[in-house]
Amino acid sequence: MNKGKFIVFEGTDGSGKSTHARILTEKLMASGIDTYVTFEPTSYETGKLLRRFLSGEISGDERTVAALFMADRMEHLFDPEDGIIAHLEKGITVICDRYYLSSVAYNCHSENIDWVLSINARAKQTLMPDLTIFLDAPIERTEKRTANRVAKEIYEKNDVQQRVRERYYEAFAKLTDENIAIISTDRERQLVSDDIWQKAQELFN
Repeated sequence: MNKGKFIVFEGTDGSGKSTHARILTEKLMASGIDTYVTFEPTSYETGKLLRRFLSGEISGDERTVAALFMADRMEHLFDPEDGIIAHLEKGITVICDRYYLSSVAYNCHSENIDWVLSINARAKQTLMPDLTIFLDAPIERTEKRTANRVAKEIYEKNDVQQRVRERYYEAFAKLTDENIAIISTDRERQLVSDDIWQKAQELFN
């Protein structure tokens, strides 16, 4: 049995990751490609603790949060029943809303980018995405989308999101061995989904 493909969506908050992950999943399934959608932080206990940090319910050192993200990612990868690797080995394509590039972009407040990359090296060595889709959205546009959210997160501030976007681009410059597609979302949704579909199809040709 052939392994499934691993596709990751990245972007700032409100960039449309969940929406376009759903659209791509529907297209893949309609094409006969068995597909599983997941996300980070996960629904494991590590992920639940992370969401308490992200909501501001509890506070902690940024390095602790970065390490906790890595621990959650290990659970996500290696869970024998529902982990990413388990699905891929069954021939199922996995679409993930955020992966280690999110840690690089969001967890560089107190440490430099190389430190965050270093603690995520195990994830990269274990499973590098076949395709990472970065949805590049103007911050002023994503602000309108996140403004209506009931549950706010500590990173949902314009200045923070602008720095996050810049850090993504810093990471792209370092990770030249990865298949990263930068797709602008500052246009009609259909055009965005068409570009994503084209990139995804290249994996299966």
